[in-house]
Amino acid sequence: MSEFTDGTLSRYLDQQPGMRRKLIEDPVQCAQTELLRRTLAAMERAMVDEGVDEDAQRRIVNRVVWGDPDGLRDAYAEMRRREAELHRKLPWTNPRFGAGAVRPDEEPT
Repeated sequence: MSEFTDGTLSRYLDQQPGMRRKLIEDPVQCAQTELLRRTLAAMERAMVDEGVDEDAQRRIVNRVVWGDPDGLRDAYAEMRRREAELHRKLPWTNPRFGAGAVRPDEEPT
């Protein structure tokens, strides 16, 4: 894995509070991180084999990890924040929002 891709993965882990500790304590988190590392390494090797120039490789890695070609902002986190805000404002869009009270002629399930 190149220095850039390794640095991108490191920055991704560092922006999540407590992630380094979880990598030691949580086998699921460790496996997910290893899968991301392997995916990025395979993607990078494929781009080199296909002759993709270095600048395009960086933009592609940034888009995969951050959702932004420049890697300056976490577009995926922004989408999750907007979705959570929408669920707070419009409770009927929340998948946890139930149908409401049971009608008198229905039995509760």
